[in-house]
Amino acid sequence: MATSVTTLRNRLLSRARIRHLHVFVKIAELQTVKRAAEAVGVTQPSATQGLADLERLLESPLFLRHAQGMALTPAGTALLPLARRMIDLVDQTATFASGLLDGASSVVRVAAISAAMGGELGGVVPAFARRHPSIVLELIEADAVRQATLVANAEVDCAVCRRPAVLPSGWSFHPLWPDRFAIIAGSFHPLATKQRVSRADLLDSTWLVPPTSIAARAVFDRYFHDDLERIKLYNIVAASPLLIWRLLSQEPLLALVPHSVAATLLSTKQLCELSWPEKLPFGEIGVLAPANKRNDALEKLLSFLQSATQSSAAARPTKQSRSQ
Repeated sequence: MATSVTTLRNRLLSRARIRHLHVFVKIAELQTVKRAAEAVGVTQPSATQGLADLERLLESPLFLRHAQGMALTPAGTALLPLARRMIDLVDQTATFASGLLDGASSVVRVAAISAAMGGELGGVVPAFARRHPSIVLELIEADAVRQATLVANAEVDCAVCRRPAVLPSGWSFHPLWPDRFAIIAGSFHPLATKQRVSRADLLDSTWLVPPTSIAARAVFDRYFHDDLERIKLYNIVAASPLLIWRLLSQEPLLALVPHSVAATLLSTKQLCELSWPEKLPFGEIGVLAPANKRNDALEKLLSFLQSATQSSAAARPTKQSRSQ
């Protein structure tokens, strides 16, 4: 006879340990008990026993053992994302408790896309930290897909992102920073010092492109639609800002990226933006937050971001002033 959900719940609450789940997650990631034990900081026999205890509590095998390592069973595959969520909650609890011990009154959990982390958000959060020393900001870098999961599971208080196609129920989007696409290169690139780059110049260059799942790739393909067979593509496909920087710093390549992604590297002269006549806007970056029932710390963060955005816009030179 199958064990009831209530029985399993009570059994897990009374006898399961967080370390059981930690060991399980690490075995799934590393595929051997030995390496998982080292990662968790326990002996191999202890990790083996912990996994056996968890499988016994669940009355189901979680891994298939074979010569090359360990592979998840269907039950293990289903349990893995739930176990990861539980470990994440432990991490969040530790962060919150640490903040309280250091005198913080609250913690705001923020999921942010890499464009925000390396751009405007990264530039303003130090000022927020100075103004509100009793609030701990936990910044989690996450793409749009992971952000949706974090929001749905109430694992973050807000998200800094581009406007979602569909807003989560009860949440609202507040635009903060405009964005656009830029063509960037290393400072040694032959086009770096050219006052006006032509389409022919671009077609004669070698391009570092992102995967097809990235918005910049769709824009690239549309812009060069009539010349895709002529375009020379570098034989590495990458979306990581750090890797793009490393590659452009070593090879004579061009890349089309959101300006926000490259803003810090451009401002520090580690990369340069080509003088390109085309203007390709991109979705603005803003903050996704609950429309109601926001705690005081989150309200302070949202108010600060709005104020910082307005100050930045006021300080930004207008088109007329730049031309003078």
